[in-house]
Amino acid sequence: MPLHLPALPRRRFLHQAIAGATACFAGGPLRAAARPRVDPDFWALLSDTHIAADPAQLARGINMADRLGRVVTEILAEGSRPAGALVDGDLSLNTGESGDYATLARLLSPLREAGVPLWLALGNHDHRERFWAGVPESRRTAGDLADRQAAMIPGGRANWFVLDSLDRTNVTPGVLGPAQLRWLEGALDAHAGKSALVMVHHNPNSSGNKNGLTETEALMAILRPRRHVKAHFFGHSHRWSIERDASGIHLVNLPATAYPFDQKQPAGWVAARLADTHLDLELRALDSTHTEHGKKHRLTWRT
Repeated sequence: MPLHLPALPRRRFLHQAIAGATACFAGGPLRAAARPRVDPDFWALLSDTHIAADPAQLARGINMADRLGRVVTEILAEGSRPAGALVDGDLSLNTGESGDYATLARLLSPLREAGVPLWLALGNHDHRERFWAGVPESRRTAGDLADRQAAMIPGGRANWFVLDSLDRTNVTPGVLGPAQLRWLEGALDAHAGKSALVMVHHNPNSSGNKNGLTETEALMAILRPRRHVKAHFFGHSHRWSIERDASGIHLVNLPATAYPFDQKQPAGWVAARLADTHLDLELRALDSTHTEHGKKHRLTWRT
């Protein structure tokens, strides 16, 4: 499965909260604050963090660690805690070094400490073996997918199906492979009674683009006839967009947390809130003056 970092036990959380309060308010009365309630329908969606081992590392003039830290702070500032946070690949800056994942884990640790479980997928700038070695508990694969990170994440109103499109590290196109496509087909059929949301790092190949997912049509051939599949999420292109397939599936291109390729595009994260018949998405751009910041989009489910 993707790297799953569960929320820390409440006893440890309270210990850390008290320690933090002591550091900030030495000499004053202490009372560990209760965690905000968990909203089972709220999910935080991130993509393309591009974290380097050195948190001071810049790329395109951007400090990626600083931006991820700001996103984590924003998520924790919400009135309720999300049911989980999903990070859709390209966790590492370029080649998936062990130190990159160590720094990433440190930057994400406040979410765990606040009770938010994490699921991390892999992209073309990740390295599967170093990822597994750096976080040994992450090496849990679905079914017979011994060399892939794929999982079904159960949710209250919808299940998430997270795929692994990493083919070769630092080589742009993405590949799922026949075994993973078969697994997805079976997993979707086994959970047909609930809405399904499918996430993969690579964007669909379309309009002559050959740098996205090589098996775009094979994937869509699985998703389209299964009416409980409502939306397909991806990253990779560092763009924010929402479209709809002719079959009614919503296609959501998540923005990069690190940096956009096109300076007109936003960087940030997406707040997703599920209902029985739709999904509300809100872009949280790191630049609050961006025209798309705070805009809400309702994705009505196909029937």
